[in-house]
Amino acid sequence: MDANRRQTVDERLRTRAKCWPEAVTPISHLMVRIYRVGSLIHENSMKHAAAHQLTFTEFEVLATLRGTPSPNELMPTALYNAVLMSSGGLTKVLHGLEKRGLIARTDGKSDRRNKPVRLTVKGRGLAERAMADILKSAEELILNGLSQSEVERTARLLRKLLASLEG
Repeated sequence: MDANRRQTVDERLRTRAKCWPEAVTPISHLMVRIYRVGSLIHENSMKHAAAHQLTFTEFEVLATLRGTPSPNELMPTALYNAVLMSSGGLTKVLHGLEKRGLIARTDGKSDRRNKPVRLTVKGRGLAERAMADILKSAEELILNGLSQSEVERTARLLRKLLASLEG
């Protein structure tokens, strides 16, 4: 096998079945496939976010703010919980987005952790353009392998699984 080519999931599972058969079960098949699908979709999303001069984390912040009720703002704690990152990491991302005019923070003397982060008009437009590109590309990827009804069924099954895991 070419050292630069990434193994397919089926190749990896076949090798594992030969070398470690007790680690290959229906659950491990599902887990490995979920991880791989997530990885491929994430890589695709990162590529399309980068085309808009955004890191994926910056895109997530803008999309999270865009997905909140008007005036599209959240407290920093709610924002870093929503995008699953540390407050220190978020601070750096917010600083960069603010410098580019994509978000705004209220001025004042209180701690910046207690100041809402608001999406600007410029940030809203960028979030919407990037999301449209990411969704279009993801749709093409997914519908290349599944029918629309299979997508809907898969989404229902994953929702059911997540409800039990997140419950």
